[in-house]
Amino acid sequence: MAGMTHGAWCHIEIPSANKEASKQFYGSLLGWKFTEVPEMKYTIYSTGEGEVGGGLFNPPEGTPRMITNYVTVADLEAAAKKVPELGGKICTERMEVPGMGWFRIVNDPEGNSIGLWQPAQPAAPAKPKKAAAPKAKKASKPAKKGKKKR
Repeated sequence: MAGMTHGAWCHIEIPSANKEASKQFYGSLLGWKFTEVPEMKYTIYSTGEGEVGGGLFNPPEGTPRMITNYVTVADLEAAAKKVPELGGKICTERMEVPGMGWFRIVNDPEGNSIGLWQPAQPAAPAKPKKAAAPKAKKASKPAKKGKKKR
């Protein structure tokens, strides 16, 4: 599944007052598939095998209507603790999606909102970046042996 390592994008929420119209739009335009979660008044969408998906929901009155991007973290509270230390702001308390995981919304120092998501299944650690391999030198062709002049 895409986005299940620390620091990877994992879920994108799109506010929608008319989920049927949104499903028609995104389904027809992009080929997304939808699954209803009635107990949460939520619709999960899939953008394809191994790709980042998300959800459609109608936010409560007074909540800003904006797309929210979520990033996987290995430890939600450890990540949230760093937010104010790094100049950001914690916007929500820890919230649970039963059986799936927990999240918090935070702002970066510029005021951009982002969701931090800790899956119920432990997130894989971030993969260390590989150092670039030195470029192999092209083998030079041996000089052609010419006829020796005498």
